[in-house]
Amino acid sequence: MKWYTNRMKRLILIGLFCILFCTVTAADDSFELLKNGSEGEPVVRVQERLFDLGYYTYKPTGSYYTVTRSAVMDYQSESGLGADGTIGEETYRALFSDTAVRKPFRAVISLGYTAQGANLRRGTAQRWEIVKTLLEEGNTYSITNAYTGESCTLLYEGGENHAEFSVPARGKAYDATTLKLLGAWLGQTNSYYKCGVLLSVGNQTIAASIQWNGAGHVCLYTVGSASHVFGIPDAEHDATVARVAGNG
Repeated sequence: MKWYTNRMKRLILIGLFCILFCTVTAADDSFELLKNGSEGEPVVRVQERLFDLGYYTYKPTGSYYTVTRSAVMDYQSESGLGADGTIGEETYRALFSDTAVRKPFRAVISLGYTAQGANLRRGTAQRWEIVKTLLEEGNTYSITNAYTGESCTLLYEGGENHAEFSVPARGKAYDATTLKLLGAWLGQTNSYYKCGVLLSVGNQTIAASIQWNGAGHVCLYTVGSASHVFGIPDAEHDATVARVAGNG
């Protein structure tokens, strides 16, 4: 009887090992590559970890674009990994390991884009829930810099917490004139600077705030808009919208 009990114990242990192995294998198979354009909580976790290690110097946004990709490439280079700017299994495990490489200290401070001046133009404070019903995906809308009076046209691509726009294409590339204008307003890279603008929709001129990724994608906030990060309001955008509406 004793041999039977021992045999059953061994069978149970083997069974548990098989279940654990299958679970780990399934988890590995379901790993989702994080890359340019990825969004959500996994991106927030990566951004927070990169921030802790000194590679990412902005608040987490939950959006994987130019700045996040550059931070990932920087980390990969310092860690001896293939610097392709994507988070695969190897990079993810290294990033969250106890031996993750911190960014070496370098006594170099880059200067950012200069602050914008006083508003020249005012817009109407309009809540995002209403603005969303006025916009149609695939249509272009005029955006005017509230500080300089310069205007450009952007393509509306939808959005849940706020409006998502892109620079219209000219042939196989983004319109160079619009890219240059946005670069002058917000800097040439995804710096998370905000710019107060006027969104023209029909006969309405709506107070708004924009930021961009330095490569053709623009986020636009109005009153009541929220960020990609769990729908949390963005205080900097809110303050910019308030100024353009004459309330800040």
